[in-house]
Amino acid sequence: MLLKRESDLCLESKPGMKRFCYIVIFLYCSVSVSSQDQSPESVRRQPYLQLNYHSGKIWTRSEYLKKAAVDPFKALELRFGFQSLGKKFWQQYHKYPKYGFGMHYSDVVKNPADTTMGNPFSLFGFFSGPWARWGRFTLATDISVGLSYMDRIHDPVTNPYNDVIASHINLYFDLNMNMGFSISKRMDLYAGYGLTHYSNGRIRQPQKGLNLWGWTAGMSYLLKEPVEAFIYQEPPEFFSSESIQLMYAVGVAEEVFPDTYEKVSYFTSSFTADYAYQFNPKTAVTVGLDVLYDASLGIAIPGVPSDEVTAWQKTYLASHMGFQYIINRFRFLFNLGTYFRLHSYDRGFAFARAGGRIQITDPLSVHICIKTKQGIRADWIEWGAAYSLKIR
Repeated sequence: MLLKRESDLCLESKPGMKRFCYIVIFLYCSVSVSSQDQSPESVRRQPYLQLNYHSGKIWTRSEYLKKAAVDPFKALELRFGFQSLGKKFWQQYHKYPKYGFGMHYSDVVKNPADTTMGNPFSLFGFFSGPWARWGRFTLATDISVGLSYMDRIHDPVTNPYNDVIASHINLYFDLNMNMGFSISKRMDLYAGYGLTHYSNGRIRQPQKGLNLWGWTAGMSYLLKEPVEAFIYQEPPEFFSSESIQLMYAVGVAEEVFPDTYEKVSYFTSSFTADYAYQFNPKTAVTVGLDVLYDASLGIAIPGVPSDEVTAWQKTYLASHMGFQYIINRFRFLFNLGTYFRLHSYDRGFAFARAGGRIQITDPLSVHICIKTKQGIRADWIEWGAAYSLKIR
């Protein structure tokens, strides 16, 4: 019944949503049928398909979008993932999570005649970590990260009212808390609530970002015969550890001069030194110092001509506290910090850093994060590397 209702909704949608819906239904049915001959003895992995429908409200700082988006947004999402079985200890630590990849199509403005806002199409990877299981019920948090394509973006002449997104390619982030209910061995239903965020990290201006808050309803189908029980092995004893984490990253930030509408891209960089204490296999806390350079501050120092602003005046010194959530070789990280030396108050006094690191070798990781300004507004995207020096 849920799949039928979602199909009916597609018939009332824009052509892009219709095409997406037909593709989703075709893939869902064809893959499900092709998997019926799998025998229990051949099961090594537990692949599944999941179809989600999203609807809710748009939160934005754009005055135009506040007036245009009076109706709820709607979105469809298709996922292909795996139910982990506990073959590795990190799967046991995270209570046998699900992970995989998917695609997401969002119809932001219901009015088909609207040509200002585009309909984002996103490709992403996801991780679904359970908090608890009670019989047929599972409470979990889903995190999705990927890239999104926006077909209609800001243009000062042809599309001036779109002051939300100015680049075709943007970061896609979704955080959702949901409850799952198993109606059979292979089929589950889901209901949840969460946030979807689109941003280019100030690579292009204007950049107010797009935030979608709403409810999620979904259904998943396991493509192979389910296992009787998860694997459990007694994990090795964990010893807390301490390390020094050094990170260097670069980025680009754009400024637009309103008089001439000239766009200029500026170099940015971040260096951090953290003391990290990992107290269990999943989490660590950090405290550290930041040296932040933003060349665009050359036009933001009061009373100083831009060509006379020195590199030292374009540099912030700051400190932060942080939290890291560890999933095998991946770390989600969040920092909250404040500046203790600055020449311009244009960025405010507080900032945050959110993103992740992928471990390449034991000490070396790739670092990708968004640094914010004035609390939660995107300042720039950090692209860099981190090196960990173990103390004990």
